[in-house]
Amino acid sequence: MSRRPYEYLLSLGSNIEPERWVPAAIAFLRGRLDVRAVSPRYDVPAVGGEGEQPPYVNLAARVATDLPPRALRETCRSIETLCRRVRTDDPFAPRTLDLDVVLGDATWEGEGLPADDLTRESYVLVPSAAIWPDARDPLSGRTLRELADERFPSWDAAHRRPEDA
Repeated sequence: MSRRPYEYLLSLGSNIEPERWVPAAIAFLRGRLDVRAVSPRYDVPAVGGEGEQPPYVNLAARVATDLPPRALRETCRSIETLCRRVRTDDPFAPRTLDLDVVLGDATWEGEGLPADDLTRESYVLVPSAAIWPDARDPLSGRTLRELADERFPSWDAAHRRPEDA
């Protein structure tokens, strides 16, 4: 008996060769999961850390799989490795790829879903709302579109890449 597919939101970011690694990450995702939607890409200045860093390219992907959250996280980590992600102790270090599971279509106790930055960070919430606007934040019960419109009303137009406009 097979399990029903779960739907998830993934957050992707890159500030080392994003023109190379973002398409590679999407291709790897498509090879392993049912990718149902990919958001427009957004250019976002790097925050935190020391010194100047290149801006990030951020986007979201809506995927379906029968994998539970922990196994999906492992899949994301393997894709980061394939995209030459180097992990350091510095949480603000530049990276070829950051690929995080931020929401599942069910509440997963002990799995960190929804991720804290889903509703806190514009570069996660706005792309996510673009591809799954009626998904509900299980903590507030509100849709991602409602939260994005309220918290970051002009962010979409200000950061969307021109080719995605």
